[in-house]
Amino acid sequence: MATRPLSAAREREFQELLAFVSFYSTHVWRVDATSSVSLATVCAGIVEQYGKSKALEGLRQAANDIIEDLSVRPATGVAALDEALRAAGLLTASEVRRRYASSYKRIMKRGSIRDDTEYYLVNGIVVDLGNATPDEERAMLQRLLDTYERAGRAVQ
Repeated sequence: MATRPLSAAREREFQELLAFVSFYSTHVWRVDATSSVSLATVCAGIVEQYGKSKALEGLRQAANDIIEDLSVRPATGVAALDEALRAAGLLTASEVRRRYASSYKRIMKRGSIRDDTEYYLVNGIVVDLGNATPDEERAMLQRLLDTYERAGRAVQ
């Protein structure tokens, strides 16, 4: 199947997400990287059959699935995962969450934190200094955290 090549930005996104999701699937979900059901193998099949654009859509969905998986994990576990990803030179889970999580986008649009789940999502992004959060966004997030904490709603 002949498909157009991805733009440079989408190609970079493809490579970053492929590396992130592959790392997560092999290190957290414990899928053997050489297995026929490994993410790299499945993704290569999608690229061959449907093109990289469709594979990128699948990688975005996989990233959202991982974000949901992380929402039930303790903050210390996410911090440890971020450290392992950073050590491997990959996007951190907090950065992927910032980029792709619909709940994060709702918080940003609303301009407030409603509950402890949102609090921990925002806190994980703020404390991950290795992600690409712009300074002004990080400052806004810190204000949201401060407001939530002052209201006495954050579980410490």
